Amino acid sequence: MKRLDRRHLPVHSDVIGRLIKNAEFKYPNASLESLDYDSRQIKKSTIINLATMGFISNATNLFILGPTGAGKTYLSCALGIEACRQTYRVLYIRMPDLMRRFESYRDDIKTLTRYRKRIGNYQLLILDEWLNYKITEWDAKILYELFEQRSGTNATIFVGQYPVDEWHDRLGGGTQADSIMDRIVYNAYEIPTNETNLRKIYDTKRLKKLVDSIEKY
Repeated sequence: MKRLDRRHLPVHSDVIGRLIKNAEFKYPNASLESLDYDSRQIKKSTIINLATMGFISNATNLFILGPTGAGKTYLSCALGIEACRQTYRVLYIRMPDLMRRFESYRDDIKTLTRYRKRIGNYQLLILDEWLNYKITEWDAKILYELFEQRSGTNATIFVGQYPVDEWHDRLGGGTQADSIMDRIVYNAYEIPTNETNLRKIYDTKRLKKLVDSIEKY
């Protein structure tokens, strides 16, 4: 049976608004239309292809990696909001916040399992600040269970500063890290980024605009 194209389904704006609100995006007004392709040095065709959300229907993970200020989080939110527009259930969460939530349920296995399964069921999970901090053995076990559930079923966008070849060590090394890597790396696409500090560029532009408006009067 041919899959329906979600972009052409008649969906009430309230539904989309609720999906966007529930996703808890850091940038709830982010949009693919506003991306500065020249500054990012990224092909517009790449984003257009990703905007079809084929990566979600194919449960393909995305990696958005690069230095701080490169606009990684904004891009991930823009993709997530486009997914909401196509009625996919999305959650944005910082990895430190996710791990603190897991830790808070550590002594309540039933609640911990229920929460982990809820996170695992999102059709698109955006995990920001991925591996910015090294994790414990217990953390690694929880992450393994999460990605075991999501593997081959739901897509995850990993947003972070460290290249993939450093992930194994930051996951603690050993067979546990092997198992996690196996579930997130081999069906994935890395969105190219560059060293440009977009935050600095945009802050400079905003400052200049403010100064010009003051000097005008």
